[in-house]
Amino acid sequence: MTPPTPLAGTAPSGASRRDTVVSRRLVLALPPIAVAGGYRLSRAVAQAPGEAGAGEPGSPSGPAARQVAPATGAAPADPGVALGLYQTSFPDDLSAVADLRASTGQGAALVHWYALWGGWKRDLLPDDLERVAAAGAVPLVTWEPWAGEAADPAWSLRRAVLSGRHDAYIEDWARGLATYGRPVLLRWGHEMHDHPGYPWAVGVNGNTAADFLAAWRHLRRIFAAFDTSQVQWIWNPNTLGGAPVDTHEAVYRGLYPGDDEVDWVGLDVFNTGPDLDWGAPYWRPFNQVLGTPYDALTRVSGRLVLLPEVGCAETGGSKAEWIRQALTLELGARFPRLRALVWFDVAKEQPWHLRSSAAAHEAWLTALGQRSAGAPSP
Repeated sequence: MTPPTPLAGTAPSGASRRDTVVSRRLVLALPPIAVAGGYRLSRAVAQAPGEAGAGEPGSPSGPAARQVAPATGAAPADPGVALGLYQTSFPDDLSAVADLRASTGQGAALVHWYALWGGWKRDLLPDDLERVAAAGAVPLVTWEPWAGEAADPAWSLRRAVLSGRHDAYIEDWARGLATYGRPVLLRWGHEMHDHPGYPWAVGVNGNTAADFLAAWRHLRRIFAAFDTSQVQWIWNPNTLGGAPVDTHEAVYRGLYPGDDEVDWVGLDVFNTGPDLDWGAPYWRPFNQVLGTPYDALTRVSGRLVLLPEVGCAETGGSKAEWIRQALTLELGARFPRLRALVWFDVAKEQPWHLRSSAAAHEAWLTALGQRSAGAPSP
C-alpha cells in the first residue's frame, strides 16, 4: 500500500512454522530471544521440518504454547500466532496499546510503523525503540527507500542504494540498532513488484530483479559490519489478486534473496470487498485471501511467515466474522508456518480500521482477551 505524503508532524498511513508440535503444543519461536506481549520471537527464524537452510539448525528448541479449550460459542485465537498493531500515531503515541492491555489483559506483541529514507521517521530514534519496548512489544519497522512521492526516479534502486549514495545513512541505522541491542523486525523494500507507485519496485524507474537482489545484499553487507545479529529481516513480496499459485511462485522465486539472507517472509493480506480492485474485487474469506500467496511463498522459502499488514473492508460480508475466522485455531491447521499477524488499523482506501463497526471491534477485543489466557509463557 502507498502512504500519502506526510504532513509536517504527522505520520503516513503506511504503505500499503516451522511447524513443531510437542505434546500437541505449538512452538512459537526457535530459539527464543525476545518476550513481547507474552510471545517469544526467534532470531534466525526456523525452517519447516526437513527444510533447514544454510546455517540453520535442523531441530526445534524453545518454549511451547499451551492449547486452551475454546470458550463456549467461539474458538480462541491460535496462541502460536502473535498479534500486532499498526496505527498512524505509532511509535510516538502508544495509548492504543495500553488501552488494549487494559481492556483485554493482552497488549500487542508487535508495534509497527513506517520510516521513509527521505521523510517521516527518517532518522532512527532510540526513544521510539525504548517506548515500544516499555509497552511490552517488539518494534517492526517498514523501512522505505523513498521520500513518499510515487515513482520518483531519484529513488530508483541504482540511484538510491547501489550507487552508495545512502551508505552513510544505512550505517547510521545499523549502528543505532546495534546500540539498542534488542530484537527489531526490519522490513525493507516490501511489495517490490507489481506496484507502480513504489520507486524501488521492479519495472519502475528501470529497476530489475537483479537490481533488487543486489540492493538487498548491499544492505545486508553494511549491517554485517555492526553487531546487528538481533535485527530480523523480513522479505515481503506483493500478492497478485486472483492469480494462480504458479504465477505467484514464479514472481517470488525470481526476487527471493535466499534463506541465508532472510529471517522472515511476509505477506500483506487485505480483503478488499467489491468496492476496491486490487486484482480480486469481491469479498473473500481470510483463508482464500492468504491461501494462494502463502502456498507459493512456502514453496520458495523455508522461513516462517509474518503478515505485517492485515485488513478487511466492511462492504460485501461480515467483517466481524472475517476477523473471528482469521484469528481462530484454523490458522495453525491451514497455515502452519504463520507466526505473527499485524492489523492495519487505518481508515484509508477502505475502512480497514478495527473501529469501523462495533461488531468488528468486539471481534478483535474478544480474540485478544482469549489470547491472554492462552499465550505462551515467557
